[in-house]
Amino acid sequence: MKTVQELHNKSMDNAEKALLHRMNGNEKEANKLFQKALFYEKQAIILLEKERIVEPTFSILHRSAATLALDCNAIREAEQLVTKALSFEPPYEIAEELRDLLEQIYFKRHLELRGVSLEDDELQMSLAGRGVGYGIVESKEFLTRIEGASKIVYRIAERRQKKPYRDSGGLKKGFKQNYEVFLSVPRAASFAVTLKIGKPKDQQDLPGFTGTKEIIDEFLFLMNALEESRVEDIRNKIQDEAYFTNFINLSKKIAPDGENISMVGFTSKRGREVKPTTMTKSRKEIVRIATTTEISSTHIAEALTPVEVKGYLRFADATSEKKGLIKVVNEETQESFDIKVPEGMMEDIVKPMWNSFVIVNGLQTGRYIILGDIIEAKEIDFNPDEYR
Repeated sequence: MKTVQELHNKSMDNAEKALLHRMNGNEKEANKLFQKALFYEKQAIILLEKERIVEPTFSILHRSAATLALDCNAIREAEQLVTKALSFEPPYEIAEELRDLLEQIYFKRHLELRGVSLEDDELQMSLAGRGVGYGIVESKEFLTRIEGASKIVYRIAERRQKKPYRDSGGLKKGFKQNYEVFLSVPRAASFAVTLKIGKPKDQQDLPGFTGTKEIIDEFLFLMNALEESRVEDIRNKIQDEAYFTNFINLSKKIAPDGENISMVGFTSKRGREVKPTTMTKSRKEIVRIATTTEISSTHIAEALTPVEVKGYLRFADATSEKKGLIKVVNEETQESFDIKVPEGMMEDIVKPMWNSFVIVNGLQTGRYIILGDIIEAKEIDFNPDEYR
């Protein structure tokens, strides 16, 4: 007879193989292996209950089984496993992890298309967290993420049509109309809306038109790769450095803040198959897993020092001899800082912050600061540790 540890190890072996298959796009085989992993983990739980319930093993096995049930899309079973573990007395840290997992389970329920019919050119976006009420959310939390998602859609369309990266000027009218993003009326619970990507029926396609279905599929692929820290897969998909930098920084605008918004979800539908992607990585985590600062070979020889400055963005120029430069002014000390903006950040990331109070992190050279990250913040009660 197998022991609890042996059954758990067998479960983890199958789960590891399942993850590899899922990363390689072999979803059918991944699902089979996740089902096997869940079976062995549940057998370990049964055996432990027969012998003697021991903490923290009991709650750890339930947490693991619930995660596997979520991987199998067995949402109700995952919920039952977590609540069963919480009904006992798990250690505080594990209890918190179980509560976080329960929040993910409930959010995955919100991602389901209950009573909602999506077309190939539509995507559902859902928000969850303490800042989300029953069908209500602070406007900035919602609009910032809609804006970020819309810009990623436009950039995917431009790149797929092999257009050079556009770091100044808006979208051409015809191009924007072909890939316009429309919104449905917000739905209740986790605050969900449908994003429709397309054009009026009587409008002609642009030359080299890229189907909106392909754009949505790539959007979900990139978001899923970012959530799983597969930066190399993103680089393989987005080989142009400016487009890559742009995607990473727009993703920061969509990412949960860990406070008001704990999760952002996207769902599409292909025939009978529903494809959900959940984004739980915070802005800080995205900063850590992806390097967005462009450092040329001429800079490498210089002594580069990490710096952080704060002040008002008073100057942003992407033209002439000052291309790619911004100036941040600290009005208290009267200091001003010249900052070099890498290609991919000026139009979509930096310019919208004009005249705002910003925090800049970058690398100091003899002439200027090379921008690594920039966020808009309130001048009062600023805590720099929140943005590192």
